[in-house]
Amino acid sequence: MNGIRTSAVARLSVAAMTACLLGAGSSMAVAAPSLPPTADEAGSWGDTKKWDDGLTVTTWKPAKFTPSNTAAGHEAGNQAVKWRVKVHNGTDEPFDAVLMSVYVKSGEDGESCPRIFDSAENLDFGIEGSVSPDANATAEFAFDIPRGQLNKVDLEVVPDLDHDGRHWEGKVK
Repeated sequence: MNGIRTSAVARLSVAAMTACLLGAGSSMAVAAPSLPPTADEAGSWGDTKKWDDGLTVTTWKPAKFTPSNTAAGHEAGNQAVKWRVKVHNGTDEPFDAVLMSVYVKSGEDGESCPRIFDSAENLDFGIEGSVSPDANATAEFAFDIPRGQLNKVDLEVVPDLDHDGRHWEGKVK
């Protein structure tokens, strides 16, 4: 019981410190969670999405693949799927891609799918470092999708805390 109480006190202390920091005029931006896209907002595989500041992201069609025996995140019976994602920095400042996140949800209930890391397939950390103005960076991202949910897949790219997420939806063939 004492461990539970200590853990709860520790979590409350962290929450209180965070609230104080954010309430004390901190300039730290916190991104709001992305809402599900409407039918008009979600793109198809291969579409390019653009943000007001000139940043764009393009996704390729998804490709099924077989992970290596050293891959992490793949469960037997699921389908490994990867997407090539390109960022074009059309802004005047370098784009720090270290905070870029890619998510996949599948099926009618939009179940979150785990990301696959597989260094043998060059599926590591995505785009690393920064992207210079008027330059591109490309990486592949892989996810483990239940085979019965391949007819409805939602890929979301959130470039960083200053950009909201954009969605691509479709079937994985």
